[in-house]
Amino acid sequence: MEITDELIEHLENLSKLKLKDSEKEKMKIDMNEILEYMKLLDEVDVSGYDPLFTPIEDPMTLREDKSDQQDFSQILRLVPHLKGDLVLIPSIYAK
Repeated sequence: MEITDELIEHLENLSKLKLKDSEKEKMKIDMNEILEYMKLLDEVDVSGYDPLFTPIEDPMTLREDKSDQQDFSQILRLVPHLKGDLVLIPSIYAK
């Protein structure tokens, strides 16, 4: 794969960025260096290995989906600020 000016412009458009000409040239050089480095993977001998789709060998065991009925009035008594059955929290917006 070759990193061309058209590819850089396409990526610039997709990312909604506006790069200077010097930044585009640096991006092109950096991406070419990354691709050259990745070519090292072609030299690795992987014969005798099966493809690995996940590093986790044991599959996850799912727990039973069951309802755990609790008395929420006990929890609501611990809440510092209530308005009816609603929990009041501080505003996240600047004042």
